[in-house]
Amino acid sequence: MVQIPFQPHPHMRRTGTQPLPDIVPMFIDGNQDIMHESREFPRFLPRIGKNVRVAFGEKVDGEKVFGELRAKWKNLVQLQKEALIKKGALMDMEMGDLTEGLKHSKEAQALREEVTLRIRKEVLKVRASLGLPDEDPKQGLVETWIEEGPKRTGQMDDGSFVGET
Repeated sequence: MVQIPFQPHPHMRRTGTQPLPDIVPMFIDGNQDIMHESREFPRFLPRIGKNVRVAFGEKVDGEKVFGELRAKWKNLVQLQKEALIKKGALMDMEMGDLTEGLKHSKEAQALREEVTLRIRKEVLKVRASLGLPDEDPKQGLVETWIEEGPKRTGQMDDGSFVGET
């Protein structure tokens, strides 16, 4: 299975919006057979005759799943605005704009990780509905990506493929 690097920012921006948008998890199975990273020449051509399944889950109760995280995020945004006002540097912040503190603070990072884990949990429910075996639990952990080190693409030590190889 091809692993996708941890990219939490878009999820966090969505959970900070008013009102919370509808969240419908989906899972696509089969891309790994069509364009697997280990394919040989002609590498640039997809493999034909393979099956692809697309499954959609039920709409997620956003307030139930993300409500407390949204409140924490809004609190962090407010604290950042207050800090900017004290410095005399408050600028008009558009929805989705992130200050350095919202990008890099431990609290903001922890919230983004938790949002991503919760979204991943919803997607894994859809994956399970297809009758697929459980995913390796380490694939959903930030620590997995930290452990892989500076090698960003290619075949990893555990046999997985990341990025263009």
